[in-house]
This record gives sequence, structure tokens and C-alpha cells, in this order.
Amino acid sequence: MKILFGAIAAAAMSMANAVFAQDITIGLSVDQLFESRVAVNNGIKAGAADKGYAVVEVVADGDAQQQNAQIQSLIAQGVDAILVCAVDQNTIERALIAAKRAGIPVVAYDRDLPDSQVVQAFVGPDSLIDGRLAGDYTAQALAGREGEIVIVELIGALNDQNGIDRSAGFREGIAALKNVKLIEVPTDWDSARALSGTQNAIQANPDVAAVFAATDTHIPAVETVLADTGKLVPMGEDGHVVITGVNGSRDGYDAVMSGTADAFVVMGTDATGRKAVDLVSSILAGETVERLNYVGGNLYTAENTEANAAKIWGAPK
Repeated sequence: MKILFGAIAAAAMSMANAVFAQDITIGLSVDQLFESRVAVNNGIKAGAADKGYAVVEVVADGDAQQQNAQIQSLIAQGVDAILVCAVDQNTIERALIAAKRAGIPVVAYDRDLPDSQVVQAFVGPDSLIDGRLAGDYTAQALAGREGEIVIVELIGALNDQNGIDRSAGFREGIAALKNVKLIEVPTDWDSARALSGTQNAIQANPDVAAVFAATDTHIPAVETVLADTGKLVPMGEDGHVVITGVNGSRDGYDAVMSGTADAFVVMGTDATGRKAVDLVSSILAGETVERLNYVGGNLYTAENTEANAAKIWGAPK
């Protein structure tokens, strides 16, 4: 009789959990859509589907005020939790406070909101380490270079912690080099600015030894400028400019495979998305979670990129 009761109780618990899962809706507030963001969002949707959660996605198209309104709309719809990748670190706090008052937990992904009074957890890339991996590779590649070493750094948005940390990590990595002249090119993640800035930097510094792109989607702009100036030399040949980047996009993959770029750091987009859902699940279950959750990237070179294509979100499928 006890065994039968236990089986009935277990079945009832399983049914209750299934009903609970089906009743959970996650509001997904996205800053804007581009390749790597879509890859993370796909991981979120896959993780939610595995748990039986529904997802309501809203996209702000880079407009912080619109994101405020969209989060308010998610609150009005009665979502059970909100995953947010913010357009701006400060602008949406008002809407997040409204979510907290409504009893809706908030988890930030890909872009942390360190000063928020509301965000219970963050999951995203370890951009400091990702940048350092690229910097370490650059330092090793140029270790025997004599005289002044000119390095062009295409910096991401400086209101984005990922941009700030990738830059800081890269500089830590190249600190082992002596006589470095670092040319900063602000891009605000914009490819047109990356192109014009690279043109100006290389025109003024024709002896450039290396270029670091905070996002490897800017590597085609670098290739264009180097080709136009006769400096696009394949790896292993005299005059080659060392090129590295962070992201894992098709642009980075193709550049490394062609031999013009030396290495790229690939973010764990699927793992980041799934971890975001796991954090929501734990919070809704009343469990304590870590405030900061990082998913480190991996550096790939021409020697191992093709063999690891399945792990690179931007590789051709």
C-alpha cells in the first residue's frame, strides 16, 4: 500500500511540475538583433522549450526608451520572469523597478547591469578573459619583433561592459610586449566607423604590426583597408599583419580559414542562453543563485578552426 501511495504521489508531483512548467512565461527583452545576439536568444528559446516554458520576445532596435516601454508591456502581460539585454546600463532601471514591484524577477544576459537595484543575476561572456586571450596570442606572435610595435585596436562601445572589458583584457595580454604604440579606434560596434577609423589609423601608421577587433564582424573592414594599402599578406609571409578578434561570427571564421586573420575568440552563445533559463528556473523555485555567471570563450587558430566548426556559432552549418 505504501508503494502504491508513493507511486501515486510521484505521479501527482510529476503532473504538477508539468503544469507549473507550462504556466511559466519568460519575457525576453532584447536590445537589438545581430548574429551573436540571435545565437544567444536561440539558446534561451531552446532552454525554455526543454523546460516547457513559453517565451515572449520584444526587440528594442537600439532604443532605450522603447525598451522601457516594452518591459512595461511585459509586466502588464503578467510574465513570470524577465531576461534582459539592455540597450543602456542606466536608462531601463525605472522599468526594472516596476518589474520588481510586480514580483517579477529579472536576470540580465550578455550585458551586465552592475549598478541595478533589481537584477538578481547576470550571465554572459567573460569579456576580460576573451580580450586577454586575443592579447596573449598577439604578444606571442610579435614576441621577436624589434623596435616600435604599432597595434591598432578597434574598440567597441564604451557604454557596454563587454566593450570595456575586451579592451582591458587585450591590453593586459599585450603588456608583455615592449615599445608598443597603441592606436585606439572607437567604433561603437559600427562597421562603417571601424572602416573609416582603420583607414585613418593605417594611413597615419603604415608600419602597423597588428590589429585587434573587439568584434570580429569588423575584420572584413580591416581586410579591406589592408588590401587597399597593399598590406593584406597571408600568415607566414613577410609583412603579415597579425589580426585577432572576439565573437565567433562567420566573418571571423572565414578570415581565419582564409589565412588573413590569425585567431579569433569564440563566445559560448548557446551555453549562455541556456544558463540564463536555468537561472530563471532556480530563482522561480526559490533557490539562491550566484550574482555573476560567466561563460568563457575559446581561442581558435587556422590550425584548429575547421576541426572545431561545430563549436563555433558562426561557422557554416
